[in-house]
Amino acid sequence: MSNNQSKDNKKRKQTWVVMISTIVVLLLIAGIVTIVFQNKSQSPSDGVAQPKESSNESAQQQNDPISYMGQPMMGKADAPVKIAEFGDYKCIYCHQFEMDIFPQLKKDFIDTGKVQFYFMNYTIIAQDSVLAANAGEAIFAMYPDRFWDFHQLLYENQGSETDAWVTDDLLIKLAKKAVPNLDEHQFKTALDQGTYVDKIRTDVNMGKAAGVNGTPTVFINGKMLSSQATFDYSSLKKAVQQAIDGEKTENGK
Repeated sequence: MSNNQSKDNKKRKQTWVVMISTIVVLLLIAGIVTIVFQNKSQSPSDGVAQPKESSNESAQQQNDPISYMGQPMMGKADAPVKIAEFGDYKCIYCHQFEMDIFPQLKKDFIDTGKVQFYFMNYTIIAQDSVLAANAGEAIFAMYPDRFWDFHQLLYENQGSETDAWVTDDLLIKLAKKAVPNLDEHQFKTALDQGTYVDKIRTDVNMGKAAGVNGTPTVFINGKMLSSQATFDYSSLKKAVQQAIDGEKTENGK
């Protein structure tokens, strides 16, 4: 082999070494850049403003064991305080709360835009407690704006806890009164098939997880109210006002 050929081969080898080294370096740089950008995009404190939860949403997630989504609600959607009642339509104490306490609560706080009021089923009295709750859920699903009328009618027509007074005939009668244009066939089908039993079970399980062991049990912004305070309106009113004041302080209002 001539000296010129040897020199050419040596140059070609050097060129290949340089090219391969350059490619390796570029690949390493690309890999490092990719990792940096991935970490940066995942970091919540990279100097870029991140979407923030409202104080109400954050507080609810951290402290409130109640899930309000898809539940019957009375009041303004932007009311600062949420009150949830776990109740049974056959419970005589729930009847007492509905007739004696709730009207005052509605007048002072719900109608004035300060409170959102929710009702959750907690069926513990008898099997026909579930029948009544299923009927309520059916009305809420079919005619959500008529739910509270039906809800009140159930309590107004409450019988003894020991009697099986919840019947299809009564439920249909009350539903027609609450909803003049009731689709009776659809409503009767929901009664016959127990369409909303799973929804009721979800409410009951949520109540158990939150510490409910009787009815009515009332929560104010996720904090359980004592039975004594529930039936003493002055105590209930004070607790609600404290929750309202607490929201104002937290939001700087």
